Amino acid sequence: MANNPAPGWYQDPTSPSDGRYWDGTTWTDSVSRAGQTITIPIDAERATLPPVPGSELQPPAPASTPPPAQAVTVNSKSSPAGIIFGVLAAVLVVVLILVLANNNDSSDGETPTTEAPAPTEAPPATEGG
Repeated sequence: MANNPAPGWYQDPTSPSDGRYWDGTTWTDSVSRAGQTITIPIDAERATLPPVPGSELQPPAPASTPPPAQAVTVNSKSSPAGIIFGVLAAVLVVVLILVLANNNDSSDGETPTTEAPAPTEAPPATEGG
């Protein structure tokens, strides 16, 4: 296409909170996230869709610098749902361990009592004295 936007950093079409480098004809795997440039592959269907007009970003490095070499590789097969599921599973395991440990501590043969001690009787009062 002759009307493609100029190469540069634009809002990432797969993650609006990130920036992605457009090389003039296709999106690269270079993503700017929180001031860091990382590598996240883009799916082939979106790779050649041009940036939305007006979505230009300030480059994370000095202007006219090509994106740096791979700094960090993120698995593109990880989905937010998978990450959330993994975190929830880890929390569930920790809670289960704590519950079992607490049950083991209180199963030493004694049953804890929650009753108040029996009241004691006062000695009989003496007269006159």
